[in-house]
Amino acid sequence: MKKIYFHPKMDNKTVLSPNPYILDFQDAICKNFVIVNRRYNRRGVLDFFRYIFKTDIYILNWIENLPTLRFGKVQVIVFQFFILLSKIMDKKVIWILHNKYSHSIDKNPWTDLMFSVMMKRSNLILTHAKSGIDFGQKYYPKQAHKIKYIFHPIKQLLPQNLNSKKAYDFLIWGSISPYKGVLEFLHFVSQNKNFSYLKILIVGRCLDDSYKNKLKPYFSNMIILKDNFFKIEDVAEFAIQSRFILFTHKATSVLSSGSLIDSIRMNSRIIGPDVGAFKDLKSLSFIDTYKTYEDILVIHKKYGGEKAAVNPKEHHEFYKRNTWETFGNRMHLEIDKLSDS
Repeated sequence: MKKIYFHPKMDNKTVLSPNPYILDFQDAICKNFVIVNRRYNRRGVLDFFRYIFKTDIYILNWIENLPTLRFGKVQVIVFQFFILLSKIMDKKVIWILHNKYSHSIDKNPWTDLMFSVMMKRSNLILTHAKSGIDFGQKYYPKQAHKIKYIFHPIKQLLPQNLNSKKAYDFLIWGSISPYKGVLEFLHFVSQNKNFSYLKILIVGRCLDDSYKNKLKPYFSNMIILKDNFFKIEDVAEFAIQSRFILFTHKATSVLSSGSLIDSIRMNSRIIGPDVGAFKDLKSLSFIDTYKTYEDILVIHKKYGGEKAAVNPKEHHEFYKRNTWETFGNRMHLEIDKLSDS
């Protein structure tokens, strides 16, 4: 069996909310491949060298965020040596292209360098949104042929009470960060009287005190923040009480969204920006997209109260087509092609 080094690994004992994508991805490929790095990586990029003789394939998630980590610039430089060595030793590199740019940092030469290196040196680039291919064709046309689209897999659907009364018009959930555009949306709402009668519930941790202070003036009895970590089952309960799950993500960096996938698990009607995976899925009856904030109000009026209900059968059929098991089998095929090349 081929041996894989998987990045990143997490210390689940110290992380409040381990990224389920990482855990699910590993579980999906374990039946066909051996993951050589079982423990949390405490050495950063140096750990890549440690396993160089034990590894056939490196699968790298969010590696473009290296400049934002401790000793980030040094790690970027060391990573260049790793990429050179991996090529000399014929190690295959698979990069998961989650975003068009890092969510964690403004445009800068170090992140630009990481994107350039990964585009040029990866043997396979996997994206969960069709616009990831468009991104490659526009900015890296010579490497675009290496980009493959596989939709973000989904876990088992969560139970739903479809007859529950709605206490909120919009639910915004997940970690609250600037790239998600919550501040800009709330500012728009405060300036638009047509939103004044709509109730908005925001649930999730905001770890940036400065950003939270910017949000505070907008909170009221109609715009409520629950600043806490919630399990997915708890979020699903809030979703039951809401007419729509709303995403306000900025279009500059987003491609796919794990929160979008989990929202589908909740059998909810979803509104999101007309970009990335949201755009890919807008043909589904339970997903609508907007190009301007005014469109959100139009969508709300289109469906309204009871009409916001969805067809559970369509959710179930979507789930069956995009399971983690299906994803694992597709990865097996792609890696086999890579090994033969």
